[in-house]
Amino acid sequence: MKKSMHLGLHEYFNEVDSPAYLTNIERSIAMRHAEETYWKHQSEEVILQDFDGLQGYLYFIDIVLDDERHIPFEIDHPDLHILYVLSDNDTVSIVDQQTDAVCQVPSERAIYLYLPSDDYQFNLPKGFTKIFGFYFRASIFRRGNERAYDFLHPLLDAHRQQSNLPLASRDFMVGPKTRYHIEWLCENLHPTQLNNDHFISGKILELIELSRIKILSEDSKISHELRIAQEARELLILYIAHDGQSTQLKKLEEALEPTLSTINRFHKTYFGKTLQQLRDDLLLDRACDLLRSGLSPTECAYELNYNSPESFYHFFKKNKGLSPLSYLKTL
Repeated sequence: MKKSMHLGLHEYFNEVDSPAYLTNIERSIAMRHAEETYWKHQSEEVILQDFDGLQGYLYFIDIVLDDERHIPFEIDHPDLHILYVLSDNDTVSIVDQQTDAVCQVPSERAIYLYLPSDDYQFNLPKGFTKIFGFYFRASIFRRGNERAYDFLHPLLDAHRQQSNLPLASRDFMVGPKTRYHIEWLCENLHPTQLNNDHFISGKILELIELSRIKILSEDSKISHELRIAQEARELLILYIAHDGQSTQLKKLEEALEPTLSTINRFHKTYFGKTLQQLRDDLLLDRACDLLRSGLSPTECAYELNYNSPESFYHFFKKNKGLSPLSYLKTL
């Protein structure tokens, strides 16, 4: 996708050759195979990463400031954008050339934007701020398939009409599941692989779907306990898919605020089973999927991060009632 957003860091910072020149900031997420630049002005520092994909242009900004700063950027092609403020610092805002407010995004929240060609600026707070964003082809929304995304309808209409006025959606919370998706996306970019663009477009669609769920959750005022139970369930599904049997339930406590015992109680109340039971069910489902896909039991064991095939066979027979080989014969 052609780069259409140009951040004017050079108007305030000086570019330096390597992160060795930076003393007050570190990269918070490694965006694999991204173009990475480093900027410094006295004690204020920036790390900028950006990656060009066919279906979307991704960027990540780590910045530390001694005072509020206004960082200009230029848009030379109208696109749809999404902006995540991942730090817990303060509000980030965007204004246009006429210094009219386009949006304000509080910490740990996100927003969709339609930005026509114009000059804008980020108003960034004092302290450490980290921003992840991407802009994408609006053509992923064909007429009709955007019905479920009513919060995007005004932005899509503005893009189709090539409006000269910027527009923002309502903002929404960035939860642990969204953070996990962002980290997984950034850490698995690979421009030389043929399926990379499919991977990026798939992750962009997942993030868009997650934002729809977040907005629905906030609108319907789901109870706090049910929301925690649902987020724990969704996170555990992701952890099992990526980490297999090495998934630790304690990781849920790190991602969500309550203690693990409290999360477990909420989940059992609303879903009728403990988190350990859910973990075993998800791991077994994943094992069955892998066996059905053609993997041998030994290959399946190592794909699920077991130390030995014997450990996997024991888990499978205990929870499925038959060995992996016996299960394969039933297919």
